[in-house]
Amino acid sequence: MWMKRKLAMIATAALAVMLVAAGCGNNGNTGNEGGNSGAVNTNSGESDGAAYPVTIKHAKGETVLEEKPMTAAITYFPYAEHLFAIGEESVVGGVVGLTALQNFTVYEPYVMDKPIADLGDETNLEQITALNPDVIIAWEADDAQYDQLSKIADTIVINSNENWQETIVQVAAVFSAEEKAEQYIQDYEAKLKEVAALMDTTGEKGKSALFVMTWGKGFNYYGGARMAPYYEHLGFKSFDTLEDYGEIGLEGVSELDPDYIFLGKDFTNSAETQLEELEKNPVWNRLKAVKSGKVFIVDTEILGPLAMGQSKGLTFMESIMTNGNS
Repeated sequence: MWMKRKLAMIATAALAVMLVAAGCGNNGNTGNEGGNSGAVNTNSGESDGAAYPVTIKHAKGETVLEEKPMTAAITYFPYAEHLFAIGEESVVGGVVGLTALQNFTVYEPYVMDKPIADLGDETNLEQITALNPDVIIAWEADDAQYDQLSKIADTIVINSNENWQETIVQVAAVFSAEEKAEQYIQDYEAKLKEVAALMDTTGEKGKSALFVMTWGKGFNYYGGARMAPYYEHLGFKSFDTLEDYGEIGLEGVSELDPDYIFLGKDFTNSAETQLEELEKNPVWNRLKAVKSGKVFIVDTEILGPLAMGQSKGLTFMESIMTNGNS
């Protein structure tokens, strides 16, 4: 579950995000009082630009939106990411955790020098009130403040989930933009199949890969749901001895000795382990991936479970397979 907002802001890379064992959430949804874990537009016959009012079923019950919201306050930054992905960025008025999105290059066109209000690192009722939003899109961590949020504006609660294909549709439903979300998913899945076929053709399918980011004196590694596109679909071989997420030292990496290493940039600038030092380390230089030139420094959002990061990851994988892994 992208567990607590603080983790969400840091790890999901350890990311942060996007990481985030934190951020994105529950591998399964948390409790839902309204019978749904996420938003569902019950005007199912409608499409983008649907006539309002619409009834949105969500984790706290049902909310009737009289017209399409023009300004949204978003208390869980991955939901803003979903709106960027489907071309609905204009409705994003303010975001809790905006600084987390600013850490990643894929979001720069949307959050740098743009009129999106930074609502802080925690849900703040005064800041949201000042924004005067038409709708608030919240997550389960806001449960205790739901009644207060609802007095500010219509509030839709969508439970977090590391499967962005589920939450992107739920967020889109608030703006009657489900077709845009479904199209994004279809385009992503088509690209996933295309790159998987390319890996099969190049003979790289079945090669072992380790996805890490420098952290402390070693690395954070990533697996589980967020790395499923690379392991389960593209065909990189994972390591059974590793958990979904954890820390590993250089000696541990040496024992695994992967064919590929994808090293996320340390956006926190806090890791003691630096690439410049690794390049002088004999243990590092004996690694199979290092000797074969298959260590790739990647933007950290590629290691996360969000839509645009994973789409960017596919484009990156396509480029290295097309260019002969060099």
